[in-house]
Amino acid sequence: MAGLSLTLNTAEQSLLNTQTELQVSSNNISNASNTWYAREVADQTANPDVERTYGWLGTGASVSQITQVRNQYLEGQLMNANSDYSLYSGLASQLQSIQSAASDSGTSGISEALGTFWNAWDTLSQDPSDVSSQSAVYQAAQNVASTIQSTYSRLNEIGTNEISGQIQDTVNQANSLIDQIAQLNTSIVQAQAETGGDEANGLIDQRYKAMDSLSQLIPVSFSTAANGMVTVTTNVTSGPATIVSGGTATPITTSWTITGGQLGGLLQAQTDLDGYMSQLNTFTSSLVSEVNYLSTTNGGKDVFSDTAGQEASTINAYTTFLKGPTSAQLSSAAVSIANLQDVSLNFSDGTTGTLENYLSKIQEDIGRDVQQANTNASDSQALQTQLQSQQQSVSGVSIDEEMVHIIQYQQVYQAAAKVVETTSSLMNTAISMVPAA
Repeated sequence: MAGLSLTLNTAEQSLLNTQTELQVSSNNISNASNTWYAREVADQTANPDVERTYGWLGTGASVSQITQVRNQYLEGQLMNANSDYSLYSGLASQLQSIQSAASDSGTSGISEALGTFWNAWDTLSQDPSDVSSQSAVYQAAQNVASTIQSTYSRLNEIGTNEISGQIQDTVNQANSLIDQIAQLNTSIVQAQAETGGDEANGLIDQRYKAMDSLSQLIPVSFSTAANGMVTVTTNVTSGPATIVSGGTATPITTSWTITGGQLGGLLQAQTDLDGYMSQLNTFTSSLVSEVNYLSTTNGGKDVFSDTAGQEASTINAYTTFLKGPTSAQLSSAAVSIANLQDVSLNFSDGTTGTLENYLSKIQEDIGRDVQQANTNASDSQALQTQLQSQQQSVSGVSIDEEMVHIIQYQQVYQAAAKVVETTSSLMNTAISMVPAA
């Protein structure tokens, strides 16, 4: 009877194991579409053998723990790819908005206004006393000034309203996730302590999801301690900075020079925008100083107002700059100013060329940066897709694989149930053989 009891206990354990395995597979299937979920496996450990006169007799196996199938190296690489793609795709989007705001096709924008300005002076040089020609010069000067101002204003609005606001929003989102990761660190340790060290798989999944989301906002690297807590760092220009250590969260600020993720893309877009606006100021400064010089040296007045350091945002055309000089002086000034379009100048940023050349350079710089950002975004997306596929092949749920497992569990369950049935029958037979008292 002792042997039959042992057999019955072993079969019962097999039934219990199979129920657990079916529940694990059911949970896997339910989470098949969750990319942050790691497939779970019911690990079994052989039960202690029992010594008999004829040797050691096995007593089956028991489910020892439910473990996740994870590859932390792949997860780390994927988070890096997430950060890179968010950086370049976000940067490309912002630069395209900047490109649209600074659009200068030659038939519209500053180049068109400047071309009209040169032509107006050329026409005036032929008859300096012609009132309609003078009116055209005034109107062309005002149009140049207003076009430069409006272009600068659009760029400034992108920087101060759009990019700046998105930077603050991104920092707030990142800090919320940083706090969540630190809290989950504490919860995971507490949960594992309460269960004698069993992995808190659900909480670990939540933490991975939070870290994955964070990696899209800022660059993320992590390491896992023996107690299950993760230490999370991000990249700033001065080097790695720890943002989660155990249960402690260190919030980032808008002053941090983050070098990746959505926030890094926004900061780079702001830096690039500042550069383009500086170039527009440089162009305006040269235009104002050269035109005013040619006008005043020929007996005239300043054509444009000049506010050092803020030229593009404050440029205005005076309304009386043609008053005062003689016809000969005005004709000379008109010829010199009209010819300025072909003069190579030395700009304050060290470049040389005509004013038109400099305008073209601004457009070329923006276009080149947009193209480079789009190329980098495409390359990083391809790598991200590849790593996502690899990560899912390790940690993701395969419905086909789970179905095969379920069939196997069904067969084991049926076999174990048959053992229970047979053992019960044998025990009943044995009992019936015992004579009544």
